[in-house]
Amino acid sequence: MSTPLNNSILKAVSILDLFDDKRQELTARDVAELGDMNGITAHRLLRTLAEAGLLTSPRKGLYRLGSKLIDYGERAKSFSRLAAQIQPFLNGLAAETKEGAMATTFDGSVITCIAAAHSDQTFSFNARVGARMEAYATANGKLWLAMSEPTMLKSYLNATDLTPLSADTVSDPDVLSQELETIRGQGFATNYGERETGLSAIAVPVKTAAGHMVAGISIFGPSARLTADRLASLLPLLQSTADKIRQVL
Repeated sequence: MSTPLNNSILKAVSILDLFDDKRQELTARDVAELGDMNGITAHRLLRTLAEAGLLTSPRKGLYRLGSKLIDYGERAKSFSRLAAQIQPFLNGLAAETKEGAMATTFDGSVITCIAAAHSDQTFSFNARVGARMEAYATANGKLWLAMSEPTMLKSYLNATDLTPLSADTVSDPDVLSQELETIRGQGFATNYGERETGLSAIAVPVKTAAGHMVAGISIFGPSARLTADRLASLLPLLQSTADKIRQVL
């Protein structure tokens, strides 16, 4: 069964879509007429968007696009630039290892695939750019959690239900915390079928010259090929690739 959509969010986004170069200010009456909704709903959504910083109200009853949208736009452009910089290196990893490679970012809740290169092997797993995945059950995700500030990690663990996604998912917060401590010390993370049975991966961080993690990169593929020994043998290549990416950032 598919998860039902949140209609309030869809209506809120439809309000943002009403703004353009010729229509830079809107009232609740405008939104009700243009957005085909009643006045009370339009007013409530406008107030909510303003409270969230997505709209601003220069005077009572009048709304304009807010500065937070600029921030979101800059982040999107930043991720796009980062993905473009990383993509050639992922292509090289996939060509050399004959396995998949991907890069991710983290928003404090889930990881997002921003770039990927796929294996041409008959039996392989593919990653979709834009896919959002559970942090606690992926190599990239565990890496991001391990490199997070203690307060962010604590907030994540308090807010996240570690639902088992496979027979190998680590769903005990204490066990996961211990693993994250190990990852923090060794500088890489692995995944043996924790999110998807039969899929293994190894991930390392991409850091700036100042040591700030800006992406995670990984090699992934069928567990039958990516045994513990093979993942260990791929680690130097993955780390070398992360260093090369850092030099172009």
